[in-house]
Amino acid sequence: MQDLNPLAIELNEQIRDATPEVYKLLSELGKRVFLPKGILSQSAEANAKADRFNATRAVAFENDEIMQLNVSRQLVPELSPENIFGYAPILGNTELRQAWKTHHQKENPLLAETTFNLPIVTSGMTHGFSLLADLFVNKGDTLILPNKIWGNYRLIFQTKARADVQTYPFFNTEKRFDIIGFSKTLSNISADKLLILLNFPHNPTGYAVTRVEAQQITDAIVACADTGCSILVMVDDAYAGFWYDAEVMQESIFGPLVGCHPNVIPVKIDGATKEEYAWGLRVGFLTFALPDKAMQGIEGKLSGLIRAETSGAAQISQTLILEAMKAPGYTEQKQRNYEILKARALKVKQVTADARYANLWEVYPSHAGYFICLCLKSGNAEKARQTLLNESGIGTIALSETELRVAYSCLEETDIEPVFRLIAQVIESQKSR
Repeated sequence: MQDLNPLAIELNEQIRDATPEVYKLLSELGKRVFLPKGILSQSAEANAKADRFNATRAVAFENDEIMQLNVSRQLVPELSPENIFGYAPILGNTELRQAWKTHHQKENPLLAETTFNLPIVTSGMTHGFSLLADLFVNKGDTLILPNKIWGNYRLIFQTKARADVQTYPFFNTEKRFDIIGFSKTLSNISADKLLILLNFPHNPTGYAVTRVEAQQITDAIVACADTGCSILVMVDDAYAGFWYDAEVMQESIFGPLVGCHPNVIPVKIDGATKEEYAWGLRVGFLTFALPDKAMQGIEGKLSGLIRAETSGAAQISQTLILEAMKAPGYTEQKQRNYEILKARALKVKQVTADARYANLWEVYPSHAGYFICLCLKSGNAEKARQTLLNESGIGTIALSETELRVAYSCLEETDIEPVFRLIAQVIESQKSR
């Protein structure tokens, strides 16, 4: 193994002294990585002190303004050139980070009662997961996932980071979250380090937990931590805020996990992607709840990783999100979009539960998010998908031989009934062959 850079050693000691449990979770890469004191740090120093001429930034200026192409400038005339074309800080626009922290406190009452760190901006949520894999995952580390997941988890953590993925049944026989299966999987772990990934609202099913289920999940994690195991719990909150059932918990499970046990380190991964209806702007966030000294060390590590990968998220994307959050009518516009999606979700539940379809599929419980998932009682989901696409022009996702996912988020409410009627016809035709 290569010798550690003194800056990496300094960060490691800072993290270990503040929170030994976090240091135990670091990967070998996580222990090696640091942000060099090079061009960026010298530029930052110059920005603070160079009051005559600053010849450090790798940008071009003309007449004391960042140089630009007017054809591009005209597309976003209300924003300043610096906030369009300039580089953003590695960890993100500080004002946006503060605004997102305030957003967390407003949307998650449990977080209003605790202390958590300023979110770090990533180039989308996938980048956030990739950063966590780099920082915390060694080859062979155990990652606990349910048997129904967003497929990119495996690509990031298993294929790329080479974690050992172990799964538990997502649903029990009553089609509720399988807390017994989850707890049993944790109790069978003998390692001193563990990674867990939780996702509610859930992709692909749209399942959301109740407060009782959230506490049961937390209790199971605490029981595992009591054995001396250090646990990183990654909370995928991609669909936070899209809850359509009053009986489920209307906030992130990150809240109950914060401070639940010294050995449990939760991190919240979310983004403007869905919450701000800004899918292609690629703005995500990582939020920890660590002591300041430990977080300073983690920020130093993440700064090094971001510098080595993307150098930071796009300035214009961050500016657009921030300015939208400050704009008049922002809250009302978000509520309008939410109500449209809620109406679609309720319509889908009504249509798919129709007695006419009872012999064709079982509908997994869906309380939130963008999706509903059908478990076909006969036929093949992939063959149904291809038939729907090639003969009816309808796109769906086959998750397994029996599971078909439908994103109602992109269906007009009036289109929902005919879409599922055609799905039913295709499944029925498979039965008759």
